[in-house]
Amino acid sequence: MSARIVILGAGFGGLYTALAAHRRLGGRAEITLIDRNDYFLYSPLLHQVVSATLQPRHIARPLDRLLPKEVRFVRTTALGVDLDQRMVETETGAFPYDFLVVALGSVPNFYGMTSVQEHAFPFKGLPDALRLRSHLTDQFRAASDDPRRAPDLLRTVITGAGCTGIELVTELHDWMNGPLLRQFPQVPREAVHLMLVEALEYLLCPMDPVLMKRAAQELLTRNIDAQLGTTVRDVGPDAVRLRHGNEEEVEISAGTVVWAAGIKPNPLLKDLPIEFDLRGRIVVNESLQITRYPEALALGDIAAFPDPERGSLAPTAQVAVQQAPVAARVIGAMLEGREPDTFRYKRLGEVVDIGHGSALTEAFGTRFSGAPAWLLGRTIHLAKLPDWGDRATVAWEWAKRSLGVGAG
Repeated sequence: MSARIVILGAGFGGLYTALAAHRRLGGRAEITLIDRNDYFLYSPLLHQVVSATLQPRHIARPLDRLLPKEVRFVRTTALGVDLDQRMVETETGAFPYDFLVVALGSVPNFYGMTSVQEHAFPFKGLPDALRLRSHLTDQFRAASDDPRRAPDLLRTVITGAGCTGIELVTELHDWMNGPLLRQFPQVPREAVHLMLVEALEYLLCPMDPVLMKRAAQELLTRNIDAQLGTTVRDVGPDAVRLRHGNEEEVEISAGTVVWAAGIKPNPLLKDLPIEFDLRGRIVVNESLQITRYPEALALGDIAAFPDPERGSLAPTAQVAVQQAPVAARVIGAMLEGREPDTFRYKRLGEVVDIGHGSALTEAFGTRFSGAPAWLLGRTIHLAKLPDWGDRATVAWEWAKRSLGVGAG
Protein backbone atom coordinates (compact mmCIF):
# COMPACT_ATOMS: atom_id res chain seq x y z
CA MET A 1 0.00 0.00 0.00
CA SER A 2 1.32 3.44 -0.93
CA ALA A 3 2.11 5.91 1.82
CA ARG A 4 -0.31 8.82 2.02
CA ILE A 5 1.49 12.18 2.03
CA VAL A 6 -0.60 15.28 2.62
CA ILE A 7 1.01 18.69 2.03
CA LEU A 8 -0.70 21.80 3.37
CA GLY A 9 0.11 24.93 1.39
CA ALA A 10 1.18 25.39 -2.24
CA GLY A 11 3.72 28.13 -1.76
CA PHE A 12 7.46 27.68 -2.18
CA GLY A 13 7.73 25.04 0.55
CA GLY A 14 4.63 23.05 -0.35
CA LEU A 15 4.97 23.03 -4.15
CA TYR A 16 8.66 22.19 -4.14
CA THR A 17 8.13 19.45 -1.55
CA ALA A 18 5.40 17.90 -3.73
CA LEU A 19 7.70 17.94 -6.76
CA ALA A 20 10.66 16.53 -4.82
CA ALA A 21 8.56 13.82 -3.17
CA HIS A 22 7.17 12.76 -6.53
CA ARG A 23 10.65 12.50 -8.02
CA ARG A 24 12.06 10.62 -5.05
CA LEU A 25 9.23 8.33 -4.04
CA GLY A 26 7.44 7.73 -7.33
CA GLY A 27 4.79 5.03 -6.99
CA ARG A 28 5.53 4.42 -3.32
CA ALA A 29 3.45 7.38 -2.22
CA GLU A 30 0.09 9.03 -2.86
CA ILE A 31 0.79 12.75 -2.70
CA THR A 32 -2.02 15.24 -2.03
CA LEU A 33 -1.36 18.98 -2.12
CA ILE A 34 -4.00 21.20 -0.47
CA ASP A 35 -4.37 24.96 -0.90
CA ARG A 36 -7.23 27.46 -1.09
CA ASN A 37 -5.73 28.98 -4.25
CA ASP A 38 -5.30 27.06 -7.49
CA TYR A 39 -2.06 28.79 -8.43
CA PHE A 40 1.53 29.11 -7.26
CA LEU A 41 2.55 32.73 -6.64
CA TYR A 42 6.11 33.83 -7.26
CA SER A 43 5.84 36.45 -4.52
CA PRO A 44 9.31 38.09 -4.87
CA LEU A 45 7.99 39.88 -7.97
CA LEU A 46 4.62 40.87 -6.49
CA HIS A 47 5.55 44.56 -6.31
CA GLN A 48 5.86 44.65 -10.09
CA VAL A 49 2.21 43.64 -10.44
CA VAL A 50 1.18 46.80 -8.59
CA SER A 51 2.90 48.96 -11.21
CA ALA A 52 1.68 46.77 -14.11
CA THR A 53 5.30 46.06 -15.06
CA LEU A 54 4.14 42.46 -14.85
CA GLN A 55 0.63 41.04 -15.06
CA PRO A 56 -0.79 38.44 -12.64
CA ARG A 57 -0.40 35.67 -15.21
CA HIS A 58 3.36 36.27 -15.26
CA ILE A 59 3.90 35.32 -11.61
CA ALA A 60 0.80 33.26 -10.75
CA ARG A 61 1.07 29.86 -12.43
CA PRO A 62 -1.88 27.38 -12.35
CA LEU A 63 -0.88 24.43 -10.20
CA ASP A 64 -2.24 21.90 -12.65
CA ARG A 65 0.42 23.07 -15.11
CA LEU A 66 3.23 22.69 -12.59
CA LEU A 67 2.32 19.41 -10.92
CA PRO A 68 2.75 15.98 -12.51
CA LYS A 69 -0.55 14.17 -13.05
CA GLU A 70 0.32 11.67 -10.31
CA VAL A 71 0.19 14.42 -7.67
CA ARG A 72 -3.36 15.17 -6.53
CA PHE A 73 -4.23 18.81 -5.99
CA VAL A 74 -7.29 19.74 -3.92
CA ARG A 75 -8.47 23.32 -3.86
CA THR A 76 -10.00 23.81 -0.44
CA THR A 77 -9.39 25.57 2.85
CA ALA A 78 -7.79 23.62 5.70
CA LEU A 79 -9.69 23.97 8.97
CA GLY A 80 -7.50 22.02 11.36
CA VAL A 81 -5.20 19.08 11.94
CA ASP A 82 -5.56 16.14 14.34
CA LEU A 83 -1.98 15.02 14.85
CA ASP A 84 -2.96 12.04 17.01
CA GLN A 85 -5.50 10.70 14.53
CA ARG A 86 -3.33 11.76 11.56
CA MET A 87 -6.16 13.63 9.89
CA VAL A 88 -6.49 16.98 8.11
CA GLU A 89 -9.91 18.63 8.28
CA THR A 90 -10.95 20.87 5.37
CA GLU A 91 -14.07 22.58 4.07
CA THR A 92 -14.59 19.72 1.64
CA GLY A 93 -13.88 16.79 3.95
CA ALA A 94 -11.18 14.97 5.88
CA PHE A 95 -7.85 13.74 4.54
CA PRO A 96 -6.08 10.97 6.45
CA TYR A 97 -2.31 10.82 6.13
CA ASP A 98 0.74 8.73 6.96
CA PHE A 99 3.03 11.73 6.56
CA LEU A 100 2.14 15.40 6.83
CA VAL A 101 4.05 18.43 5.56
CA VAL A 102 2.85 21.77 6.94
CA ALA A 103 3.90 24.63 4.66
CA LEU A 104 1.04 27.08 5.19
CA GLY A 105 3.20 30.18 5.06
CA SER A 106 2.39 33.43 6.83
CA VAL A 107 -0.26 36.13 7.08
CA PRO A 108 0.01 39.89 7.74
CA ASN A 109 0.71 40.85 11.34
CA PHE A 110 -1.24 43.94 12.40
CA TYR A 111 0.02 43.70 15.99
CA GLY A 112 -3.48 43.96 17.39
CA MET A 113 -4.22 47.36 15.81
CA THR A 114 -7.77 47.15 14.48
CA SER A 115 -7.55 50.51 12.73
CA VAL A 116 -4.60 49.26 10.67
CA GLN A 117 -6.45 46.10 9.71
CA GLU A 118 -9.50 48.16 8.72
CA HIS A 119 -7.92 51.00 6.76
CA ALA A 120 -4.42 49.98 5.62
CA PHE A 121 -3.71 47.95 2.51
CA PRO A 122 -2.00 44.64 3.32
CA PHE A 123 0.66 43.49 0.87
CA LYS A 124 0.95 39.72 0.95
CA GLY A 125 -0.94 38.11 -1.92
CA LEU A 126 -2.01 38.68 -5.50
CA PRO A 127 -5.43 40.17 -4.57
CA ASP A 128 -3.59 42.70 -2.37
CA ALA A 129 -1.40 43.84 -5.26
CA LEU A 130 -4.34 44.20 -7.65
CA ARG A 131 -6.41 46.08 -5.07
CA LEU A 132 -3.54 48.48 -4.41
CA ARG A 133 -2.99 49.07 -8.14
CA SER A 134 -6.66 49.90 -8.66
CA HIS A 135 -6.78 52.16 -5.60
CA LEU A 136 -3.72 54.20 -6.55
CA THR A 137 -5.00 54.65 -10.10
CA ASP A 138 -8.29 55.91 -8.64
CA GLN A 139 -6.37 58.32 -6.40
CA PHE A 140 -4.61 59.79 -9.42
CA ARG A 141 -7.91 60.05 -11.27
CA ALA A 142 -9.46 61.93 -8.36
CA ALA A 143 -6.39 64.18 -8.11
CA SER A 144 -6.65 64.92 -11.81
CA ASP A 145 -10.29 65.94 -11.40
CA ASP A 146 -9.45 68.22 -8.44
CA PRO A 147 -5.72 69.12 -8.38
CA ARG A 148 -6.20 71.11 -5.16
CA ARG A 149 -6.74 67.82 -3.31
CA ALA A 150 -3.78 66.12 -5.00
CA PRO A 151 -1.26 66.48 -2.10
CA ASP A 152 -3.62 64.74 0.33
CA LEU A 153 -4.78 62.10 -2.13
CA LEU A 154 -1.29 61.17 -3.33
CA ARG A 155 0.58 61.04 -0.04
CA THR A 156 1.35 57.32 0.18
CA VAL A 157 2.76 55.76 3.34
CA ILE A 158 4.46 52.36 3.26
CA THR A 159 5.13 50.84 6.66
CA GLY A 160 8.04 48.47 7.16
CA ALA A 161 11.54 48.97 5.73
CA GLY A 162 12.39 45.36 5.08
CA CYS A 163 13.14 44.06 1.59
CA THR A 164 9.44 44.11 0.69
CA GLY A 165 8.95 47.70 1.80
CA ILE A 166 12.07 48.95 0.02
CA GLU A 167 11.18 47.23 -3.25
CA LEU A 168 7.58 48.38 -3.09
CA VAL A 169 8.31 52.03 -2.34
CA THR A 170 10.91 52.31 -5.12
CA GLU A 171 8.59 50.54 -7.59
CA LEU A 172 5.76 52.91 -6.68
CA HIS A 173 8.12 55.87 -7.08
CA ASP A 174 8.97 54.90 -10.66
CA TRP A 175 5.34 54.10 -11.54
CA MET A 176 3.76 57.17 -9.97
CA ASN A 177 6.38 59.62 -11.28
CA GLY A 178 6.38 58.02 -14.72
CA PRO A 179 3.38 56.23 -16.28
CA LEU A 180 0.75 57.56 -13.86
CA LEU A 181 1.78 61.21 -14.23
CA ARG A 182 1.79 60.76 -18.00
CA GLN A 183 -1.67 59.20 -17.84
CA PHE A 184 -2.98 62.05 -15.68
CA PRO A 185 -1.13 65.19 -16.84
CA GLN A 186 -3.36 67.49 -14.76
CA VAL A 187 -1.79 66.13 -11.56
CA PRO A 188 1.01 68.37 -10.20
CA ARG A 189 4.25 66.39 -10.05
CA GLU A 190 5.12 67.85 -6.64
CA ALA A 191 1.91 66.38 -5.19
CA VAL A 192 3.35 62.85 -5.31
CA HIS A 193 4.76 62.09 -1.87
CA LEU A 194 6.06 58.68 -0.83
CA MET A 195 6.92 57.97 2.80
CA LEU A 196 8.60 54.84 4.15
CA VAL A 197 8.01 54.35 7.87
CA GLU A 198 10.09 51.99 10.04
CA ALA A 199 9.95 51.54 13.81
CA LEU A 200 13.67 50.75 14.06
CA GLU A 201 16.48 53.18 13.31
CA TYR A 202 17.75 51.33 10.25
CA LEU A 203 16.60 49.54 7.10
CA LEU A 204 15.78 45.92 7.85
CA CYS A 205 16.74 43.94 4.76
CA PRO A 206 19.30 41.30 5.87
CA MET A 207 22.09 42.46 3.60
CA ASP A 208 25.58 43.86 4.02
CA PRO A 209 25.56 47.24 5.87
CA VAL A 210 27.34 48.87 2.93
CA LEU A 211 24.46 47.91 0.63
CA MET A 212 21.86 49.08 3.14
CA LYS A 213 23.64 52.44 3.32
CA ARG A 214 23.44 52.58 -0.47
CA ALA A 215 19.71 51.84 -0.27
CA ALA A 216 19.20 54.70 2.17
CA GLN A 217 21.10 57.03 -0.19
CA GLU A 218 18.93 55.93 -3.11
CA LEU A 219 15.76 56.71 -1.17
CA LEU A 220 17.08 60.17 -0.35
CA THR A 221 18.12 60.83 -3.95
CA ARG A 222 14.58 60.07 -5.15
CA ASN A 223 12.94 62.25 -2.51
CA ILE A 224 11.39 59.25 -0.82
CA ASP A 225 10.70 60.34 2.75
CA ALA A 226 12.28 57.65 4.96
CA GLN A 227 11.04 58.02 8.53
CA LEU A 228 13.19 55.66 10.60
CA GLY A 229 12.58 55.21 14.31
CA THR A 230 8.93 56.03 13.69
CA THR A 231 5.90 53.96 14.67
CA VAL A 232 2.36 53.90 13.33
CA ARG A 233 -0.09 54.62 16.14
CA ASP A 234 -3.36 54.71 14.23
CA VAL A 235 -4.68 54.61 10.67
CA GLY A 236 -7.86 56.29 9.48
CA PRO A 237 -9.61 56.36 6.10
CA ASP A 238 -7.59 59.39 4.97
CA ALA A 239 -4.92 59.94 7.65
CA VAL A 240 -2.23 58.20 9.67
CA ARG A 241 -0.93 59.03 13.13
CA LEU A 242 2.81 58.61 13.65
CA ARG A 243 5.21 58.89 16.54
CA HIS A 244 8.93 59.50 16.10
CA GLY A 245 10.92 58.22 19.06
CA ASN A 246 9.67 59.87 22.25
CA GLU A 247 8.14 62.84 20.47
CA GLU A 248 4.46 63.64 20.47
CA GLU A 249 2.19 61.87 18.02
CA VAL A 250 1.55 63.66 14.75
CA GLU A 251 -1.37 63.05 12.41
CA ILE A 252 -0.81 63.56 8.69
CA SER A 253 -3.15 63.19 5.76
CA ALA A 254 -2.57 60.09 3.65
CA GLY A 255 -4.58 58.85 0.73
CA THR A 256 -2.98 55.43 1.01
CA VAL A 257 -1.33 53.45 3.79
CA VAL A 258 0.29 50.13 2.83
CA TRP A 259 1.08 47.66 5.61
CA ALA A 260 4.32 45.76 4.99
CA ALA A 261 5.49 45.97 8.59
CA GLY A 262 5.40 42.35 9.57
CA ILE A 263 4.10 38.83 9.13
CA LYS A 264 3.12 36.02 11.45
CA PRO A 265 2.70 32.29 10.88
CA ASN A 266 -0.62 31.05 9.59
CA PRO A 267 -2.66 30.63 12.81
CA LEU A 268 -4.36 27.38 11.77
CA LEU A 269 -2.29 25.19 14.10
CA LYS A 270 -1.90 27.58 17.05
CA ASP A 271 -4.10 25.49 19.40
CA LEU A 272 -2.30 22.19 18.83
CA PRO A 273 -0.38 20.64 21.77
CA ILE A 274 3.02 21.25 20.19
CA GLU A 275 5.88 23.63 20.88
CA PHE A 276 5.92 27.13 19.35
CA ASP A 277 8.57 29.82 19.50
CA LEU A 278 7.90 33.38 20.65
CA ARG A 279 6.80 34.34 17.14
CA GLY A 280 4.23 31.57 16.98
CA ARG A 281 6.21 29.33 14.65
CA ILE A 282 6.28 25.56 15.06
CA VAL A 283 9.50 24.33 16.67
CA VAL A 284 11.09 21.58 14.57
CA ASN A 285 14.22 19.48 14.91
CA GLU A 286 17.14 19.35 12.48
CA SER A 287 15.12 17.02 10.23
CA LEU A 288 12.18 19.46 10.07
CA GLN A 289 10.06 17.11 12.22
CA ILE A 290 7.59 18.32 14.84
CA THR A 291 8.44 17.21 18.39
CA ARG A 292 6.52 14.06 19.42
CA TYR A 293 5.10 13.71 15.90
CA PRO A 294 8.01 12.61 13.68
CA GLU A 295 5.66 11.77 10.80
CA ALA A 296 4.65 15.47 10.66
CA LEU A 297 7.06 18.03 9.22
CA ALA A 298 6.89 21.83 9.09
CA LEU A 299 8.88 24.14 6.86
CA GLY A 300 9.01 27.65 5.47
CA ASP A 301 7.44 30.62 7.25
CA ILE A 302 5.51 28.47 9.71
CA ALA A 303 8.57 26.61 11.07
CA ALA A 304 11.17 27.74 13.59
CA PHE A 305 14.34 26.01 12.46
CA PRO A 306 17.37 26.53 14.73
CA ASP A 307 20.01 28.94 13.46
CA PRO A 308 23.18 29.45 15.53
CA GLU A 309 23.51 33.09 14.44
CA ARG A 310 19.93 34.40 14.66
CA GLY A 311 18.17 31.82 16.85
CA SER A 312 16.00 30.61 13.97
CA LEU A 313 16.03 30.99 10.21
CA ALA A 314 14.22 33.94 8.65
CA PRO A 315 10.86 33.28 6.93
CA THR A 316 12.05 33.64 3.34
CA ALA A 317 11.38 31.85 0.08
CA GLN A 318 15.05 30.92 -0.10
CA VAL A 319 14.76 28.93 3.13
CA ALA A 320 11.57 27.14 2.06
CA VAL A 321 12.98 26.14 -1.34
CA GLN A 322 16.06 24.60 0.29
CA GLN A 323 13.99 22.78 2.92
CA ALA A 324 11.62 21.16 0.41
CA PRO A 325 13.92 18.43 -1.02
CA VAL A 326 15.16 17.64 2.50
CA ALA A 327 11.56 17.12 3.63
CA ALA A 328 11.09 14.65 0.77
CA ARG A 329 14.28 12.80 1.73
CA VAL A 330 13.22 12.66 5.39
CA ILE A 331 9.93 11.02 4.42
CA GLY A 332 11.79 8.60 2.15
CA ALA A 333 14.16 7.67 4.97
CA MET A 334 11.27 6.98 7.36
CA LEU A 335 9.59 4.80 4.74
CA GLU A 336 12.81 2.81 4.41
CA GLY A 337 13.47 2.63 8.15
CA ARG A 338 16.60 4.73 7.94
CA GLU A 339 17.80 7.65 10.04
CA PRO A 340 16.32 10.82 8.50
CA ASP A 341 18.46 13.43 6.80
CA THR A 342 19.20 16.74 8.50
CA PHE A 343 18.73 20.17 6.97
CA ARG A 344 21.64 22.56 6.57
CA TYR A 345 20.82 26.00 5.28
CA LYS A 346 23.18 27.64 2.81
CA ARG A 347 22.67 31.37 2.45
CA LEU A 348 22.92 32.20 -1.23
CA GLY A 349 22.56 35.95 -0.93
CA GLU A 350 19.85 38.56 -1.43
CA VAL A 351 18.53 40.69 -4.27
CA VAL A 352 16.70 43.97 -3.67
CA ASP A 353 15.25 45.85 -6.63
CA ILE A 354 15.45 49.62 -6.09
CA GLY A 355 13.96 50.77 -9.41
CA HIS A 356 15.44 52.95 -12.16
CA GLY A 357 17.12 49.85 -13.62
CA SER A 358 19.14 49.45 -10.45
CA ALA A 359 19.37 46.88 -7.68
CA LEU A 360 21.40 45.77 -4.71
CA THR A 361 22.68 42.22 -4.84
CA GLU A 362 24.69 40.15 -2.43
CA ALA A 363 25.68 36.83 -3.97
CA PHE A 364 28.64 34.52 -4.45
CA GLY A 365 30.45 36.25 -1.60
CA THR A 366 30.49 39.62 -3.36
CA ARG A 367 28.36 42.79 -3.44
CA PHE A 368 26.87 44.40 -6.53
CA SER A 369 24.90 47.58 -7.02
CA GLY A 370 23.53 49.58 -9.92
CA ALA A 371 22.91 48.13 -13.38
CA PRO A 372 25.14 45.02 -12.94
CA ALA A 373 23.17 44.12 -9.81
CA TRP A 374 19.92 44.71 -11.69
CA LEU A 375 20.95 42.32 -14.46
CA LEU A 376 22.13 39.70 -11.98
CA GLY A 377 18.95 40.04 -9.94
CA ARG A 378 16.78 39.63 -13.02
CA THR A 379 18.76 36.54 -14.02
CA ILE A 380 18.30 35.01 -10.55
CA HIS A 381 14.55 35.65 -10.61
CA LEU A 382 14.22 34.14 -14.08
CA ALA A 383 16.09 31.03 -12.97
CA LYS A 384 13.79 30.61 -9.97
CA LEU A 385 10.51 30.90 -11.86
CA PRO A 386 9.22 27.30 -12.02
CA ASP A 387 8.06 27.34 -15.65
CA TRP A 388 10.11 27.95 -18.79
CA GLY A 389 7.22 29.71 -20.52
CA ASP A 390 6.95 32.18 -17.65
CA ARG A 391 10.67 32.85 -17.79
CA ALA A 392 10.51 33.80 -21.46
CA THR A 393 7.41 35.96 -21.00
CA VAL A 394 8.76 37.81 -17.97
CA ALA A 395 12.10 38.42 -19.71
CA TRP A 396 10.23 39.91 -22.66
CA GLU A 397 8.13 42.17 -20.40
CA TRP A 398 11.26 43.44 -18.68
CA ALA A 399 12.95 44.05 -22.03
CA LYS A 400 9.94 46.03 -23.28
CA ARG A 401 9.87 48.16 -20.16
CA SER A 402 13.63 48.84 -20.38
CA LEU A 403 13.23 49.95 -24.00
CA GLY A 404 10.13 52.00 -23.22
CA VAL A 405 7.92 49.81 -25.42
CA GLY A 406 4.30 49.76 -24.26
CA ALA A 407 5.01 51.90 -21.22
CA GLY A 408 2.03 53.87 -19.99
